[in-house]
Amino acid sequence: MKHPPASPYCGRLTLLLLTLIGGALACTIGIAPRSSLQATGEAASPVSGSPTPRASQTPEEQSRPSTASPPAPTPSLVGGSGAIVYHRGPPGQEDIYLLPLDGSEPQALASESGSDISPRWSPDGHQIAFVSDRDGDREIFIMGADGSAPRNLTLNSAADDSPYWTPDGQSIVFSSDRDGNREIYRMRIDGTNVKRLTFDLGFDVSPAVAPDGSQIAFVSNREGDSEVFLMDAEGESPVRLTSGYGVARYPAWNPNGSTLVFASDRSGDFELYQIDLRGGEPENLTTNAAHDASPDFSPDGQLLVFDSNREGNYEVFILDLTTLGVTRLTSAPDLDGDPDWKP
Repeated sequence: MKHPPASPYCGRLTLLLLTLIGGALACTIGIAPRSSLQATGEAASPVSGSPTPRASQTPEEQSRPSTASPPAPTPSLVGGSGAIVYHRGPPGQEDIYLLPLDGSEPQALASESGSDISPRWSPDGHQIAFVSDRDGDREIFIMGADGSAPRNLTLNSAADDSPYWTPDGQSIVFSSDRDGNREIYRMRIDGTNVKRLTFDLGFDVSPAVAPDGSQIAFVSNREGDSEVFLMDAEGESPVRLTSGYGVARYPAWNPNGSTLVFASDRSGDFELYQIDLRGGEPENLTTNAAHDASPDFSPDGQLLVFDSNREGNYEVFILDLTTLGVTRLTSAPDLDGDPDWKP
């Protein structure tokens, strides 16, 4: 899944470079160029504790029960006519890909020089927002669902990333250090009417807008650890949602608005957790010795797509929230990460 030490994957896989720093992140959530942008989906950011891809396991890790998924099946096993966008490529050279869930081969949508990462579907599925350093620094672009007519929306010398559409499709919420500190902003989809929503000395990154548009989940280290917070749509009344979860990352809303999923290194490596906003402790959804991050819900809220290095390389997987069974969707020599499910 939400940027400075460069790591191979962080922010939803690649924006993770901005990922509030922690080790070489496997997926960034915060702030750095996706070259520095980790192949996760958010750039690494100074918030601390981003996942770091590991080429091999320690003897202790090897002794843990294996949760590795079987060889990659064809996407048609997932069923349906939907699609997932994600980024693929070595750090600094990622491109945006479309993966149809009808069994078709992945298609490259954005393949300019440099780093194109953290793709996010518009609510109507007709456009895709993403982060690119093709113009020299990390900016937020939008393009057609087929990769056509990319446009730079932010046009400034700051690091802009972690785009997230509002439910009406008219605005994009994002993270930027344009005012000297990493904060959350909102702008119209033509790049106008930029409004700063957070004002804090901590790093605020990885915004995710509620399905009804009334709240924004985000990650901040304003109270010490990098935790998940909630605020209203105008940035008022921030409330800390998680506590004691070490470094939390990549919040994502269930389409019904009742739960949030996020990644946390509470157990030592990054795992996925689900928290019911009506109360109760977060539920641990994954348990393995690898890093699982950058979750996003299917339109019906029954499945999660996420990225993980559980089989060595960063790939895209699907988690069934009823059985907790995992299906691998991609298999490539390059890093695949920061997936987003078409509405």
